[in-house]
Amino acid sequence: MSRFSSVAARAVPLIIGGALVGVAFGAEGGTELTRTSVTGVLVVLASGAVVAAAFLWARSGAIHGMTTLLLFSLLAFLTAVSILWSIVPELSYVEAGRTFAYLAVFAASVAGARLAPRAAPQILVGLLIGATVPVVYALASRVWPAALAEHEVSNRLGAPFDYWNAVGCVAAMAVPIALWLGSRRTGPAVARVLAYPAMGVSILAILLTQSRGAAAAAAVAAIAWFALVPLRLRSLPALLLPLIVASAVGAWALSKDAFTKSFQPLSAKEAVAGDFGALVVLLIVALVLLGAAVEVVVEHRAPSARLRRRVGVAAVAMACLVPLAAFTSVAFSERGIGDRIDELTSETQVAPEEGGGRVFAASSSRGKYWREAFRVFEDRPLKGVGAGAFEKARLRHRTDQSVTQHAHGWIPQTMADLGLIGLLVSTLLVVVWMLAALSATGLLPRRLMQAHRDDAPVPRRDWTPERLGLVALGLVPVAYGVQSLIDWTWFIQAPTAMALIGAGFLAGRGPLGAEGLAEPSERPKRPDGFRIAGALLAIGTALLLAWAIWQPEASDRATNQALALGEERKFDEAIAKTEDAEDLNPLTPDPLLVRAAIDTAANRVDDAQMNLERAVILFPGDPQTWYRLAAFQLGTLDAPEQALETLRGALYLNPHSGPARALFLDARARQREKAGTAKPQLNE
Repeated sequence: MSRFSSVAARAVPLIIGGALVGVAFGAEGGTELTRTSVTGVLVVLASGAVVAAAFLWARSGAIHGMTTLLLFSLLAFLTAVSILWSIVPELSYVEAGRTFAYLAVFAASVAGARLAPRAAPQILVGLLIGATVPVVYALASRVWPAALAEHEVSNRLGAPFDYWNAVGCVAAMAVPIALWLGSRRTGPAVARVLAYPAMGVSILAILLTQSRGAAAAAAVAAIAWFALVPLRLRSLPALLLPLIVASAVGAWALSKDAFTKSFQPLSAKEAVAGDFGALVVLLIVALVLLGAAVEVVVEHRAPSARLRRRVGVAAVAMACLVPLAAFTSVAFSERGIGDRIDELTSETQVAPEEGGGRVFAASSSRGKYWREAFRVFEDRPLKGVGAGAFEKARLRHRTDQSVTQHAHGWIPQTMADLGLIGLLVSTLLVVVWMLAALSATGLLPRRLMQAHRDDAPVPRRDWTPERLGLVALGLVPVAYGVQSLIDWTWFIQAPTAMALIGAGFLAGRGPLGAEGLAEPSERPKRPDGFRIAGALLAIGTALLLAWAIWQPEASDRATNQALALGEERKFDEAIAKTEDAEDLNPLTPDPLLVRAAIDTAANRVDDAQMNLERAVILFPGDPQTWYRLAAFQLGTLDAPEQALETLRGALYLNPHSGPARALFLDARARQREKAGTAKPQLNE
């Protein structure tokens, strides 16, 4: 390996890990427009640079991953086109920008596989850095709650994403990487030792998020690793020792109110912060020592082939029996599996919010959200209500005042947003990617691999270090997918980017043992005109996508400037800013609503009414447009009859809206008051 290659090999993990950490702390929970827009723009530009580099310097030969990439592009295109029929175009536009940013990450990963097809170990280390830093930060937020989580009200770990399922998802994706790092025979011993504390903090984070989706994802990834990979004897201590130590710390934490009861005062969290911090440090130190001890034993006393075979058989048996035992224990319990399924899908039963029993409870609020999503789907079964529009569409079907933006599951979310078309496209994408991943890891049956290689024989598929890394890399998006079936973290950029990097690299690398994995010296040193044109096209596309992603944020900034100018009573300048905001993003009602407020302040009542009515006409699926018009009709025009008529639309879209109900009662009271004062005049 050349000196340049050695430096690049050390730099790639730091670049990937640093980028993922930046995304995690930059975008946070994925709900703040400014953060997601800035992060999305940077991600697209960086991805465009990687794709351009692949055009210029990637190896020649067969291009792998194009079918998967085309299907992902089709999903992104469908997300963007859904703006045309979306009930809330503003949300669909933002979701389209998010999806195109993810497409850019996936495309960059496919391109990266062409640039460095043997870089799976470096990518895995980078992903582990990107997962471990947020997990450690989440734990640290309970060691220094005043500095890192002063306003956190939940008992479950949520920082830095403000969403515990996202923290759990990131920790679950770290599990197969830590198993690979701790069990591989190559690489520095220090890295294998550090896999133990990485696994320990990940397991502890899953326990303290109390995320059942993350626990299921981690379990599936670990079981798959032991079922597929022959390094079972080396993998067992890397899983069992951290599991034992982390479970002990988790049991202590879950016995404290600060970790089991919501809305605890800061003083209650600080009361246990010191002890918890000491236990976390003790966990890390103990696992480093245990990992070092295991490394010394393995180095000086290698187990016999007979012992390895027996342990391997036992590990495979355990991997297969664990899910079977869990299923049978539920099936033959007093309540049975039927009751557990009823709990999971019930709209009324929810998991206990206090105590550690939540981890083992089947009940949750998901059943309610899933049913709402299916009712939304029934309204528009073919194409859905528009990407990201479930948040508003569910309001008409909810039975209480519960608030959520997502359906907490890939299938119900996709069916509600994009209908059967979206479900078909996304399912095809998953299936095609799985076939590509099986081929890249050598897990696809030989006869199927031979069918794609013409007359060339399928090479021997030994468990080389390269293949072990590819399997671990494939389990990262698998863990994300399992978690997405139960929860929904697609809108949070960091965990999704982690999964897409692993998925894209496997898709772009091609079948295991494929020919043409050229070394850097064998690649073109002087790109031809075609390669240069492709690179320029990639850069141009990235710039165009970055511009499109930025438009909602630019419009929002112009709207805020208009509000500030209105408060300064610079009405004409404020109106001009709202017009700029509308030009930047004509898919949001905010510029019209702000313009109406400015017109009202300037005593331009007719103009204000016109803008509010225009907002209702252009955005009839958004309850806030109806509510704002009704409030104007009652408060400014003193026309309760008109307000009551308008409120019919607001209450149809959101029957459980507290403000709309209160305004309806005010309008009825005002109507009676006006009728009472008008009656004596009629008698006269």
